[in-house]
Amino acid sequence: MSVLAPDTVRAELERILASAAFDASPRNRQFLRYVVEETLAGRAERIKGYTVATSVFSRQADFDPQVDSIVRIEAGRLRRALERFYLMAGPGEGPRISIPRGSYVPVFDADPWPATGGPGLAFCRRAPAILVRPFDEEGDQSAYPHFTRGFARQILVGLTRYTELFVFGAETALSGEAGAAGLDPDYLLTGGTSLAADHFRADLLLTEVRTGRCVWGESFTRRLDPAEILHARDDVASAVVRHLAQPYGALFAHKAQEVEGRPGSDLTAHHCVIRFYQYWRTFDRAMFDLLRDDLERATQREPGFADAFACLSLLYVDGYRYGYATPHEGGGSLSRALILARRAVDLAPLSSRSHHALGMAYWFQRDVSSALAALETGLDLNPNDTDVMAELGIRCAILADWNRAVPLLEGSYARNPAQPSGYRMGLALWHFWHGRFDAALQEARKVDAPSVAYGHVAVAVAAAELGMREEAARAIDALRRIQPDYLSRAEADLVGRNLHPRLVRMMTDGLAKAAAADAAQPLTGTG
Repeated sequence: MSVLAPDTVRAELERILASAAFDASPRNRQFLRYVVEETLAGRAERIKGYTVATSVFSRQADFDPQVDSIVRIEAGRLRRALERFYLMAGPGEGPRISIPRGSYVPVFDADPWPATGGPGLAFCRRAPAILVRPFDEEGDQSAYPHFTRGFARQILVGLTRYTELFVFGAETALSGEAGAAGLDPDYLLTGGTSLAADHFRADLLLTEVRTGRCVWGESFTRRLDPAEILHARDDVASAVVRHLAQPYGALFAHKAQEVEGRPGSDLTAHHCVIRFYQYWRTFDRAMFDLLRDDLERATQREPGFADAFACLSLLYVDGYRYGYATPHEGGGSLSRALILARRAVDLAPLSSRSHHALGMAYWFQRDVSSALAALETGLDLNPNDTDVMAELGIRCAILADWNRAVPLLEGSYARNPAQPSGYRMGLALWHFWHGRFDAALQEARKVDAPSVAYGHVAVAVAAAELGMREEAARAIDALRRIQPDYLSRAEADLVGRNLHPRLVRMMTDGLAKAAAADAAQPLTGTG
C-alpha cells in the first residue's frame, strides 16, 4: 500500500476522471477507480485478472483469463490513456498514478516529474499534436450523406497509425474552441469536399497554430464512380496521411527547421528522431557518431518514447552493416540493436517504426524469417509507412523474391518519391537478375549514399557489364576510398547480407571486371 495520504491519491484520481484529456471508456474509468480504491484499502494482492474481470467487466465466476483476454487488452488501453493524460494535462499537485506493465496494481509516484522551468505540457509533449477540424461540404451531397464524415474518419485512422503523433478528431470533447485551447495543438488540419456529377474534390490545409502560417496545402481530385466511391475516398485519405505524417512529409519538413543548427543537448527526443531521418536519407557518415550520442541521451531522458529507441536501434544496425562502428564494438552493435528494438516494441507494439527496427536487427543476425515477419507486421500496422514498405521490398529483392519485391518497391516510390534513394538498390538487383544492365545502372546512379559501398558496387558492376570502363573504374575508386579491402572480401560480405547465391556470383564477377577496368592503363572510351 502507498505511504501517501489516501486523500491525495483520491484527489488525483478525481482530477484524471474529470479531465477531457483522459480519453477512456466508461468501463475503463471504472477499472481505474476499482484498482486505486482496492490498493488504498490494502487489498492490492487481490487485484488479479480474475477479480478485475468479475468486478469490473461483469464476467461470470467461470472466467478463464487464458481464454478471455479482455482484462489484458483493456489494461493496455488504460495505460495508454493514462500516459496520454499526463502528456496533455501535465502534473497535478498530487502523485502520478500509473499501472506498470505485467501488473494491474497501480503505483502512486509522489515525485514523478523532473524539475523544469516550463509547464508540464510543453515539457512532456514528445511529438506534434494535430487537431482535425470538421470538413466543409460543398455542392449537393444528399446522394452521399456520410461521405465527408467518412473521409475525415479515414484520415484520423491513418494519422493515428503514426503512433508518435498526438491526433484529435472533430467529434471528441477537445474539438470545440475551448477544447482546442486547452489542448494547445501544434497544427490544425482543415478543408472541405465537393461532389459533382462525375468527380469529387478534396482541399486540405495544414496550419501551424502558433504562427497562423499555412505550412501545407493540397487538392485531390478523383473520378466519382458510385461503385468505387468508397475506394476512391479512402485512397485520397491515405494520400493525405502520407503527405502529412510519413518521414519527409509536411510535418517532418516543418519540424526539421527547428533542428537546424541546434546542439544535441538542446534537442528533445522527437527532434533527435527528425535528425535521424535527415541522416537516413544518405547515411551520412559525418552525422553518425554525434547522432548516436544524441539518441543515447534522448532515450535516457525520455525512456518511454519508443521512436527514439527504434531509431537508435536502426543506427546501431548501420554501425554494423556500413562499418561505422568502431572496431572494438564489432558484432556488439547488433546485440545492442536487438535489445533497443525489442524495447521499442514493448513500448509501442502498434508502431510500424518499432517493428521496422526489430526486422533490421533480425536480418543482420541472419534470422531471415523473423526479420520478414517483423517487417510484415509493421506494414500491416501502418500500410502508409513507405519506409517499411520499401524495406520489406528490398529484403525480398535480396532474396530474389521478385513477385513481392518489385510491387513493394515501385509502390513505395510512387507513394513517396522523397523517401531515401538507397531502396533503389532493390530495383537495381531486379534488373541485374534479368540481365538488364542498362536499367540496373540507371537505378544504381540514383542511389545518393556516397558514404556507403553498395551504390558504388552496383554502378561498378553494371558499368563493367556494359563495357563502360571509365565509369566502372570511377566507381571502384570510390569503393576503395570507403572500404579499401572490400574487393578481397566482397563474396563473404554479400553472403553475410543474405544475398541470393546467384546475385552473389553476378556481383563478384562484375566487380572483378570493374577492377580489371580500373587497373587498365590508359583508360579509353566509355563503352
